[in-house]
Amino acid sequence: MSFPPNALHTPDWHWPPCQSGRWSGGNKVNYSACKWYQSSVAMNHFIGGKSGGSIYYKPIQCPTGFIMTGTRMYGIGDGVDEEHVDAYCCPFG
Repeated sequence: MSFPPNALHTPDWHWPPCQSGRWSGGNKVNYSACKWYQSSVAMNHFIGGKSGGSIYYKPIQCPTGFIMTGTRMYGIGDGVDEEHVDAYCCPFG
């Protein structure tokens, strides 16, 4: 299988890492209390897809006092660009 040149994303790595786990004010991330949050339109289909969707993007943000430490996307429809979107949010503790 071959992919067009723009199909694969090159990671944008930074060194040193942007976050060290300690935040201004001395707060630390509580990794034992993290959970997944779902975009309110996570199951909707994108405009231009085979499914005839109605949205251009799938916004998601963590609640106040939480920081996003990860995201996940997985296919839900009949087209390449039909994804379910979630955010992994951890509280400051």
